[in-house]
Amino acid sequence: MVRAASDEVEINQNELAQRLGTARGYNDDLIESCKKRLMEIIDYKCAYIRIRLDVPRENVCAFDFMTVESRQLYNNLKGCKEVFAMALTAGINVDRELAKLRIVSQAEYFVTDALASAAVDSFADYASAKMRGVLKTAPRFSPGYGDFSLSFQKPFLERLDAHGLLGITLDNAYLMTPMKSITAIMGIRT
Repeated sequence: MVRAASDEVEINQNELAQRLGTARGYNDDLIESCKKRLMEIIDYKCAYIRIRLDVPRENVCAFDFMTVESRQLYNNLKGCKEVFAMALTAGINVDRELAKLRIVSQAEYFVTDALASAAVDSFADYASAKMRGVLKTAPRFSPGYGDFSLSFQKPFLERLDAHGLLGITLDNAYLMTPMKSITAIMGIRT
């Protein structure tokens, strides 16, 4: 497990600016008040495992819990014999805050949603760095990206015991709750 306090993870300003549709470094009172409230409730947690990767044929990646046919994942993991499989979340309190703000203030909802998305992505970078240590790794690659189907969320989350460890559940469309959650595979370069 990797955990972090809200002040340990610096929100990537480029990511935030892109989500807000503003210039990098733009700030105002609304952003600051939404960020302050978010930092009080965010609960960063990450579960991960280090597992073997087998490549039985081109465009196929086999892990101990699933086999994936994906040209893009295969290309991302070229040269890797092991991977980190990870699931991480900003916690259910963020979902609750967003549900409340959706009713109370569309402006605060929009800003807080952008902040939370940028925050969980920044935590993914933080957790990846903790896992990586001195190892060389491929970029993170998530189900739902390119030809790596979202349907792989189910075996992925089961293998990581994401429900028990992180409180992450999956609906019939393979979307996670809490919403600000990420699953990813990160290849370990040899």
